[in-house]
Amino acid sequence: MAKKATPSVPLSQNYEVFTLRFLEREDSLILVGQLNQLVKAVQRHRGISMGILGGNNEFQSEFVKLQAQLERRLATLEAFAKAGNLLSNRDKQNLSLAWATISSDWEGDNLNDNFELHSHFIEQLLVMTADLAKKIEVPLLAPIVKAEGSETEAFSENRVDKQIDILLFACKELPEMIEEVARIRGTAAYGAAVGSLDGLDERKIRYWITSLRERCELIRDKSEILVRRLGDELPQLATVKQNEVHLLKFLNTVEAALFMGKSGRDEAHRLFVLATEVIETYWDIATDSLDLIQSWHRQDLEAWMKL
Repeated sequence: MAKKATPSVPLSQNYEVFTLRFLEREDSLILVGQLNQLVKAVQRHRGISMGILGGNNEFQSEFVKLQAQLERRLATLEAFAKAGNLLSNRDKQNLSLAWATISSDWEGDNLNDNFELHSHFIEQLLVMTADLAKKIEVPLLAPIVKAEGSETEAFSENRVDKQIDILLFACKELPEMIEEVARIRGTAAYGAAVGSLDGLDERKIRYWITSLRERCELIRDKSEILVRRLGDELPQLATVKQNEVHLLKFLNTVEAALFMGKSGRDEAHRLFVLATEVIETYWDIATDSLDLIQSWHRQDLEAWMKL
């Protein structure tokens, strides 16, 4: 006599599976936030180290602290990722190797090597962030609602679209633009400090500036779409337009310093500070976006309880 198949337990009632999925997503969101903070620190490390290579030691004391902070951030990220099994062994090895290469005897690097090593490390981090975000873009309740027809006031198809758009914006589009700003920050501060484009690729810098002007328009348009869809759920988006004004001011200052001879140590410092303020604001928007996703995720847990 054939054995009867055991009916599968609906996910809405499978406490162990649902809890595991919830914790995986919670850990992924935390790791994305850690990756963003690491990118931000490596970008600043690149900018300051380029300035030091150009003879500007104004940020030397901060740089020493930043080196130690980066060591701790990377070690913590690797330990956290290992505990949650969120990054592959290859990813973790690549991160360790990239940082060891950057930090070892960096004072003897030429400018281009220093820049490229940092940039490659940042590119690795950005890919990891985007990949993690892709895995959590579908809300936890979505498969339950779809498969079981479970009803809940806390979830809708509109929520699925909003979550996908926010994660794409906060974990890919915005970080990629921030990296464009940060690349120009380090390069322009160096050029202004030494009062020369020797060792720099002028055509590349001009291309970066043109590309960034175009990208900031796309980010503004995307933020306006999100504002219409989210209402007041993400108020930090309102700062995008004003920050664009500061970004364009920074780019105009870069062009004047590098291509019109208005350079000098003070101008290099001014460029660095202007760019940093722009970068900080964009990272604040990304952080607030992730906070919103996390709040939705925790609301899903409560909504699941009430199914």
